[in-house]
Amino acid sequence: MPDPDPVPGCDVCAALAEQRVEAYRLRDLSGVTDANVEIRQHPHPERADR
Repeated sequence: MPDPDPVPGCDVCAALAEQRVEAYRLRDLSGVTDANVEIRQHPHPERADR
């Protein structure tokens, strides 16, 4: 599954994407997965049905 894109303009998603980059740098695949899950599950008005 590809990495999810952060929602434009969302500071939380942007911070999670930065954490994911750092996790990749450290070869921390668990951290990458955690960031991806949080980005996917972070609520936004257009995704309120989740």
